[in-house]
Amino acid sequence: MRRFLFLLLALALLMALDPHALAEQDIIVIDGDYAAEPTDAPADLSAPDTELLPPGQTPPAPQPTPFTTLQRGAHGETVAALQRLLTVLGYYNGKISGDFLDGTDAATRAFQRQNGLAVNGKVTATTWYAMTADTAIRKDGRTAGEAPAHSAPPIPTLGPGQTASATGFVFLRVLQYGAQGADVRALQQRLASLDYYTKEISGNFLGNTRNALRAFQKNNGLKADGVAGEQTQQALWDAQALDARATPRPTPTPAPLRYMLRVDVTNQVTTAYELDERGEYTIPVRQMICSTGTRANPTPIKTIQGAKGRARWGYFPEWGSHAQYLTRIDSRNAFHSVLYSEPTERALVIGAYNALGSRASHGCVRLLVADAKWIYDNCLPGTTIEVFEGAPDPELTQMLKPPPLDRRTMLPQATPAPTPPLVWDENAAPPPYRTLKKGATGADVWWLQAKLTALGYYHGTISAGYYEGTIAAVKAFQQDAGLTVDGAAGPITLQRLYEGEGAPGAQTTGQTPAPGRTAAPIPAPVPGSLLVVPTPTPAPRTGGLG
Repeated sequence: MRRFLFLLLALALLMALDPHALAEQDIIVIDGDYAAEPTDAPADLSAPDTELLPPGQTPPAPQPTPFTTLQRGAHGETVAALQRLLTVLGYYNGKISGDFLDGTDAATRAFQRQNGLAVNGKVTATTWYAMTADTAIRKDGRTAGEAPAHSAPPIPTLGPGQTASATGFVFLRVLQYGAQGADVRALQQRLASLDYYTKEISGNFLGNTRNALRAFQKNNGLKADGVAGEQTQQALWDAQALDARATPRPTPTPAPLRYMLRVDVTNQVTTAYELDERGEYTIPVRQMICSTGTRANPTPIKTIQGAKGRARWGYFPEWGSHAQYLTRIDSRNAFHSVLYSEPTERALVIGAYNALGSRASHGCVRLLVADAKWIYDNCLPGTTIEVFEGAPDPELTQMLKPPPLDRRTMLPQATPAPTPPLVWDENAAPPPYRTLKKGATGADVWWLQAKLTALGYYHGTISAGYYEGTIAAVKAFQQDAGLTVDGAAGPITLQRLYEGEGAPGAQTTGQTPAPGRTAAPIPAPVPGSLLVVPTPTPAPRTGGLG
């Protein structure tokens, strides 16, 4: 019953706020702006001939900044937008702080009282739409349509990082196709004054307004998407804005984004790269264990620029599960944390945690919470994402697998701090010999992998974990050395590997690969995946307790 009521609440929130939120395998956004970028139909095909609508026809639904009901105690950019709007309407003259406190509450109540709404200080969708309509009654008694929103409103006290132009412009909300209100009317008036817009000043943002805005953006070196975000609106009301007859400004070349993400579906590892001195993404900065789509529901193999949209928490109604830190990959898939049965960190789905390192999702890329948050915080829309099938490297997967879960805290068990990276020295003595086989870990396994890499037998990750890749390399060495081929590195194999045909303890120098094999450099460790080298477990003692 609890889950059913929660689902109804989430659906109501979705229907009231964001028609695009049901996207990636039907994700309901609980906290965040996960809406997909709107489809932008060709202006010359879909744009009406006039911004005036026929009698009885309503324009497309307006698209305000997504918000939940705002009231005392709320905080964030939506509250700041509310404060800007109340400033323009004359009800608020305080600081644009993003904090819904006494001054914002009083201004909201004054607006509600003046406009015949329920006076409760709560900004619901009804109150918000009333504030943005042409018919909104200002504090001085005029309607917003009579006094355009951008006709030099009083400049508010600005918070850190906020600006207002010399003309009195204050950014309220993003304006795009389907929007209505006094701010759209002001947008049309400003475009008309610059000779971009020649149609009726209607307050309806339809095709002609979009075409005019695109022409302004193109002429002023902005992204010509027909959407009036804060950057476009600041440029539009700037005294240096170019009119339609001016020589266009060059469009600046965008700086490359800091990171690229590569998702290896073979080994279930996502790696973040940053730019090298040549401007190429070659420097690994973080490796993350993951779960991509199953073979029945695979994560698509492709290279794509990440879509716009992210959410702090999301809900998958088809599967009855939640996830944290969603960052869109495309219209259906996202990076996100492992799953939860409820939107609380104590409700972790243990099976999803244990499945990391194997295919388990419906197409999304599941990650540890810390890794999902890193992508959420650092990888902007437009980040290049390459999903590919890598060469098998089981040691890498095993190295990155998380420790067992602590059921008391539902967090990974504490592990030893990563050791400093081991350094390969071909002339140094290796660790003492012991028999190494599948599952063994330790500095001696690392040393074995480094030696096999230098001789051209091993091409996987030097991880200090003895798994299938190491076993195959040891077998190949044993075959070439005329030893018993069993894949276990016992004292005889290790002596032949490190000491050649000489007497025990006589170290060979130089790293000449075996015939037909190519030596590989010993790679540097990747940040975020530093090696933990456990102390080898001693062999059990025989005999009694005495």
